[in-house]
Amino acid sequence: MASSAAATRTAATSPASAASRSGRPAARVQAKPAAPACAKPTPQPLWTRNFVAGTFLNFFIAGNYFMLMVVMTAYALTVYEAPAAVAAFCASAFIVGTLFSRFTAAPLMERFGRMPLLIVGCIAEVALTALYLLNEPIGALIGVRLVHGFAYGVCSTTVATVITSVVPPERKGEGIGYFMLSITLGSAIGPFAGIFLANNFGYPVVFTVASVLVAASIPAALLLRPGTATKVKGSSSRAVAEVEAADDAAAAVLAAAPVEEAREDAAAVADGPRAVSTPAAAADDAVCPVCAGTDTDCPACSRVPSTHLEEVVTAKVEHSPLARFVEAGVLPIAVVCGLLFFGYSSLLTFLTPYATEIGLARAASVFFVVYALAMFITRPFTGRAFDRVGPHPVMVPAFASFVAGMAVLAFAANDWMILGAAALLGFGVGTVQSCGLAMAVRVTSDARLSVANATFYMLLDVGVGIGPILLGLVAPLIGYANLYLAMAVVGAAALALFMVVAKTEKGVR
Repeated sequence: MASSAAATRTAATSPASAASRSGRPAARVQAKPAAPACAKPTPQPLWTRNFVAGTFLNFFIAGNYFMLMVVMTAYALTVYEAPAAVAAFCASAFIVGTLFSRFTAAPLMERFGRMPLLIVGCIAEVALTALYLLNEPIGALIGVRLVHGFAYGVCSTTVATVITSVVPPERKGEGIGYFMLSITLGSAIGPFAGIFLANNFGYPVVFTVASVLVAASIPAALLLRPGTATKVKGSSSRAVAEVEAADDAAAAVLAAAPVEEAREDAAAVADGPRAVSTPAAAADDAVCPVCAGTDTDCPACSRVPSTHLEEVVTAKVEHSPLARFVEAGVLPIAVVCGLLFFGYSSLLTFLTPYATEIGLARAASVFFVVYALAMFITRPFTGRAFDRVGPHPVMVPAFASFVAGMAVLAFAANDWMILGAAALLGFGVGTVQSCGLAMAVRVTSDARLSVANATFYMLLDVGVGIGPILLGLVAPLIGYANLYLAMAVVGAAALALFMVVAKTEKGVR
C-alpha cells in the first residue's frame, strides 16, 4: 500500500500529471524504455478491421434509413389512404425519434457500454423494419417509425463514436471523410433501390430487402473490437486499475524528461493534429483514469477548447445540467453545420416540384446520384487536405461551393445546370459535414466522444427537421427559384459564422 501510494504521488508530480491538469485527457501507454528523442512516432494505420467494419455498418443502417424514407409517404397514401399531412408525418416521425436519441445516446453509452448498446440497436433496427410487413394500423405505423428513428439515432451515434475513437489523431480528417462516404453511398443507393423496388415489386419487397440490408449490420457490429477504453462503464475497481496503470507507465516513460519540456509537449498535442506528440500522447486515448468517464466536471477528461469562442461556450455550459447531454465546445461548429443543413433540407423537400415546374424533371431524377458522386470523389481528398493544412483552406471553398450551387439551381434553365448544381452542392455539403465533425471531435477526450458526436448530429437533425416546416411556409409566398436564392444567402451566412467560430483557432492554419 505504501509503495502504491508513493508511486501515485510520484506520478502526480510527473509530466503526465501536468498534462492532465492542463486539460489534456490522459492516455494509456505501455511501460517500456523511453524512446530516443530523435525517433519519429510510427504512423498508425487507418484501414483497420474496426474502421472497415464500422464503415460498412454505417452504410447498412444508412441505406435502410434512406430506402424507407423515400417510400414511406407514398406507402401511407396508397395503402392506408391517409391524409397528406398524416402520410408526411409517417416519414418525418422517424426524424423526431432520431432527434430524441441524440439527447439520450451518450448517457446510454455511459450506462451500458458502447458495444452492447450498438449490438442491441442493430437487432432492434432489424425487428422494427420487419414490423412494416404486418400492415399495422396507421397509429401503430407512426409509433414504429418513432421507435425506429430512435434506434437508428442510437446506432449512428454509437458507431460514429467508436470510429472517431479508433481513427489516428493525425488522420482525423481523412478517416472521418472515408467513414462519412458510407452515408453518401447509403443516400445514393437507398433511395434508388427503394423507388425501383416499390414501383416494380411492391412495398412488401421493399421492407424485406430493407430488413436484409440492416441485418448485415449485426455481424459487422460483432466484428468490431474497439480498445479497452470504449468498454469501461464506470466501475470503481476498473477506475483504480486505470489510475495505477497510467501512473506507472507515465513514471517509466517520462521520468528522464524535464517537467517543463513535457508540459510544453502536452500543450502542443492539445493544439491540434499537426503538433508533435510524445510517446504517451501518441497512444490510444483511454478512459479518464481520474473519474473513469463518470464525472462531467473532471478536468482530466474535459474537451480542450481550440478557439476563444469554444472556451466561452464551455465556461457557460460545463457546470450546468446540460453538460451530461451536450459537449459545449462542439456547439459552435455544430451550429454552423446545422445552419448549412437547414439550407440542404430545401433540396430534399422542394427539388422535385421545382424541377417539374421548370420542365427539368428528367435531370432532377438523377440529381442525387450526381450529388452523391461528387461527395464520393471529393471527400478523400478534402479529408487529407484537412489533416495537412487545417480547416480554413478546405471548408471556405466548400461553403462557397454550396452558395454557388444554390444560385445555379435558382437560375437553372437546362439539364446541365441542374447537374452542375448537384456537383457543387455535393462537394459543399459533403466537405462541411465530414470536416465539421473532424473539427468537433479532434480534441475531444475518448470519455466525451459519445457526447460530442451526439451534440454534432443533434444540430444537423434540427437543421434538417425544421427546414421543411419553415420553408414550407415561405415557398408559396416567394416561389421555388427565390427560395433557392434565399438558401444561397443562408450558405453565405453559414460561411460568415464559420469565420467567426474558427477565427481564433489555436495551432491550426
